[in-house]
Amino acid sequence: FFFLTESSSVGQEQVPVPVYHPTPSQTRLATQLTEEEQIRIAQRIGLIQHLPKGVYDPGRDGSEKKIRECVICMMDFVYGDPIRFLPCMHIYHLDCIDDWLMRSFTCPSCMEPVDAALLSSYETN
Repeated sequence: FFFLTESSSVGQEQVPVPVYHPTPSQTRLATQLTEEEQIRIAQRIGLIQHLPKGVYDPGRDGSEKKIRECVICMMDFVYGDPIRFLPCMHIYHLDCIDDWLMRSFTCPSCMEPVDAALLSSYETN
């Protein structure tokens, strides 16, 4: 979900501190987040976990329409790669899209909000 760039010492071990993006342009260590930002990030993680995931299988249909590349990392999908499906039907490598969605809750291909209805129902509860 996040880049591990900072570390702190616990005894003799170096323990990585997760880095989050409260907004797409901000980067902060988990230890520097406000309570409100922590809640928003926890809600976002929960929403991401509700998006369907699967395993890439090009199947028997070798049509040209078939998506063959993750537009985030630009790498071809390989049979068995873990993938996540967005409501707009675009697919991405699981790790690529989960990291993307922690920064921006829009599809990187069509810029559609990933699920505004689900997000608003979370925020009103």
